[in-house]
Amino acid sequence: MNDNISIKSLVDSSLIDKVEQECYQILLQQRLLYNERWYSSMLFTKSTSLLRLIGVLVSSLGVLVCVFYLVYPSSCPKWFFAELYLLFFIATGWLFYFLPRIEIRIITRLKNAGGKSCKNMARRLIAKAKKLVPYDAEYTIKGDLITYYRGKNNNWQQVWSRRLKGFAIVSKHAILLFRKPTSIQPTMLILYENNEIMESVLKELGVSYKTLP
Repeated sequence: MNDNISIKSLVDSSLIDKVEQECYQILLQQRLLYNERWYSSMLFTKSTSLLRLIGVLVSSLGVLVCVFYLVYPSSCPKWFFAELYLLFFIATGWLFYFLPRIEIRIITRLKNAGGKSCKNMARRLIAKAKKLVPYDAEYTIKGDLITYYRGKNNNWQQVWSRRLKGFAIVSKHAILLFRKPTSIQPTMLILYENNEIMESVLKELGVSYKTLP
């Protein structure tokens, strides 16, 4: 891309509210996909199965020890309350044995978790802009370098200058860039009134992206 491209937008409260909501939807989408990958991964399923087996074995051993001390109380240390520990090991053994039934419900909830943190992250992304509205935003793009300027009361200042790279998710009024498609923490927010120009820029630069459904 040899030509300089300039994209200007009027940023007001209405646009900021839309950007915040779209950022939340993007972040939540990424988080839910991450949750699905992690809780369905071989590492997680194998680890939980191994921990369940260890838990059943330890609980069974604990029950045997408690029964032994109840049968031979003279061998029981003074600090070891066999009746109390017996109830504890029976309860934990029962829990680990029936864990798969409980685990399905827990994992279903965990897979859908993250809504509150994504909402807070979306709020933080637009916090500074929300305090400054209304103002004018301008993005100039030369090659893969994008520079963001903010104008208020005819006073313009450069906010940042970064490389357009990584993986982008495009919505109607915002683009969030991530290091890779599986990331949940964005590296850049670009906000605008219309996304047509930005989509064409991403295509020309060969930046991988997808649009928010």
